[in-house]
Amino acid sequence: MNIRKTLLVRFLAVLLLLSFLPVFGCGAESAYRELKSGDRGEDVLALKDRLYELGYISSKNYGDDYNKNTVARIKELQKKNGLKATGIATPELQELVFSDECIAKSGKKAPDLTQSHTPEAAGNNPAVFAMPSPAGKDAPQLDEDGFLDADEPYIYANRNAGEWTYVSRSIHVEIRQRVDKSVPHKWLEAALRYREPAWFGSMLSESTAEKPTKSGLQPAKPMTIAEKQQAVFAISDDFFGYRVWNSQKPGIIVRNGKIWSEKTRAADGKAWPPLDIIAQFEDGSMKTFVSDAHTAQEYLDMGVVSTYAFGPILVEDGRVSEDLNHWRTTDRAPRMAIGITADGTILAIDALGRRKDAVGVTTPWLAERMLELGAVEALNLDGGNTTSMIFMDDIINRPEDVNKKDIRTVSGLIGVREGSD
Repeated sequence: MNIRKTLLVRFLAVLLLLSFLPVFGCGAESAYRELKSGDRGEDVLALKDRLYELGYISSKNYGDDYNKNTVARIKELQKKNGLKATGIATPELQELVFSDECIAKSGKKAPDLTQSHTPEAAGNNPAVFAMPSPAGKDAPQLDEDGFLDADEPYIYANRNAGEWTYVSRSIHVEIRQRVDKSVPHKWLEAALRYREPAWFGSMLSESTAEKPTKSGLQPAKPMTIAEKQQAVFAISDDFFGYRVWNSQKPGIIVRNGKIWSEKTRAADGKAWPPLDIIAQFEDGSMKTFVSDAHTAQEYLDMGVVSTYAFGPILVEDGRVSEDLNHWRTTDRAPRMAIGITADGTILAIDALGRRKDAVGVTTPWLAERMLELGAVEALNLDGGNTTSMIFMDDIINRPEDVNKKDIRTVSGLIGVREGSD
């Protein structure tokens, strides 16, 4: 049973149950009782189901108790909806929560409980992304936010099974290898959720610590950057350093609050790459823009921390980009893409290619797959031999015995690490 049907059944059950119970402190007409820390019951479970639906709870590993995490999630919802953050679910608040007027964590109004949860039916409100459960037979139980309440992280890596997991108090990464032998296709799908004090963003090589120049840019091996940055998980980025080195337009480049380039292409141009952008904001959200939509300073003024310029845009506002078919519709190649779901989960797809077991993918294939995963925004990053997906101390998109000299040097990665420094 899907989450919407389950939610409706529990909601109706709560209404039936409460119709036989006295309601205290909220008037005879209210169908809800006040819920607060320490309460239990089907109505608490129904409330949590709705919080999951709205994106405030990230994992289905929860019970029917109104605990400290529930209080925190209710406070977050109250703030998002312009209410006083008490952590108490009053009858009035529950009426809002179960209505289509409630603001979800994504900042949009809540989806209608009666709608199908598919991209086709929901338009620009794709299906809620379901984080895979941690891999491994000894995988731990997570809290209702999808993190691990333990001093040491749980780490699982199995190349043969194509499964990788890292979960701690502040980072949760799940990576799965997918295979379609009929083409053949092989690709890696990664999902990342993080919270403070973890840090996520651009990890530049030390050689590009200052503004790069044609004579001074010296890219580094991906693993060298990841090790120095203490990355738990990282992917290759737009490789703007290559375009600097070769006197090409890099695109509008902002990295960790610093402007690197203001030279880009016109949005209606035909040159590859189009230099479209996905921008990372201070609150962790991401949004795609055409190449010349804003200046670097305008992005900073909007609260953007980093921009990645490559393209084309794959998914925008929950739909496959209308301009996508103008860009290499039949060219199969190794490709890297980054996206984000409505609940803030970072997605990455690394499609392998130019090998016997993987011929590579087209950009439309990449867009459709991102949409299937629940992405509301997604961008194609630099592909070919540049692509790297790193988990801990391993480049998992390459064979274990790969010759290190065959791995291309890059000017930076996009990654996550423990701590904020």
